[in-house]
Amino acid sequence: MKKLFLAFTALLALGLLAACGEAEDTYLTSNPYETVDWNEQTPVLSNLHVHTDESDCASGLPHDVVDFYHEKGYGALAITDHDLVTYPWTFSDLSDDYEDRDPEALDMLDIVGNEFTVTSGDGYHDIVGLFTDYIPDHEETEQETFENVTADEEDALMIFVHPGRYWEIWEDYEPGDRFSVEWYMDFYETYDVDVLPGIEVFNRNNQYQYDVDLWDQLLTESMPERPIWGFANDDFHGESDDRMHRSYIHVMMEDPSSKEEFRERLIEGAFYASNSNPDDTSPLLAGVEVDETERTITLSVDGEYTGIEWYSGYDEETGSGQQVGEGETFEYAAFEGDYVRARIYREAFGRHAETLTQPFGFIEDPDRD
Repeated sequence: MKKLFLAFTALLALGLLAACGEAEDTYLTSNPYETVDWNEQTPVLSNLHVHTDESDCASGLPHDVVDFYHEKGYGALAITDHDLVTYPWTFSDLSDDYEDRDPEALDMLDIVGNEFTVTSGDGYHDIVGLFTDYIPDHEETEQETFENVTADEEDALMIFVHPGRYWEIWEDYEPGDRFSVEWYMDFYETYDVDVLPGIEVFNRNNQYQYDVDLWDQLLTESMPERPIWGFANDDFHGESDDRMHRSYIHVMMEDPSSKEEFRERLIEGAFYASNSNPDDTSPLLAGVEVDETERTITLSVDGEYTGIEWYSGYDEETGSGQQVGEGETFEYAAFEGDYVRARIYREAFGRHAETLTQPFGFIEDPDRD
């Protein structure tokens, strides 16, 4: 015991204890906001999963839906009716009851797409397709949808939506079971981020509250090599106005009129996801400062907020995401995880208004002995 104590004392004296147990050798390998100039670029408020009465179980005239989002200050909108392309916004071509809308006059980006809702034998995981007019066959599987879209649509992006409708946090999945983490990861490992950029983590009023936990489980498997970006959408079906402007993203852009840049920003992860009450707004991410010398990530927030939490990994017993820090600055020099993401929240109207950053990736110093 005395020899162990003397050895411990010697390590302290030489400053070598950190090298044995608490080495500060973690480095940032991916920063989704690396190309963002927070002083010059515009945060484009966007919703990429909404429906009109063209969908079989939704209501809301297409021009009314566009008008609402325009009035709320949205700069990008994708109408994603079920297995149906409600595009372009010359809606009168579809019905005499519809009015046309000019996206350029509204200063909005009209993104073509639809929600693939195929019903196959064992259930089909809904997928939002963007920058594509592909309509799936009602007998195909998710794998066949991906194969068909990627074969013909080089600009198409696909997002798994409301995964909590299929994946259950309390389910004891066997590896590879349908809708298990391994099932999702097979898609993320097969298709790059420029085809399958992410997953919906907020849907409507966060009705599937464990979707964020699934995100952490997937990030634990995929990071830092393969980022999976978190999306937020209203999935509006026309029930009432309080189902609109609940879940949304802000996309950081140099040219808010460029669809090409918008698509690239989704691939890069240069956006953040939010959820709030319809009469409220979530805390806005106003800056990300990375100091690679001090090895810190510091967030700036526009508006009032209650706190900032940092998450990485998940609790294997509960399946829930694991908090690893708090406060505006995260020090990662001695961090042992492969990624971290932040949650900025504010207590509002009896519930949280919150914003999630995309994940930052880390590696351990490859030169460490």
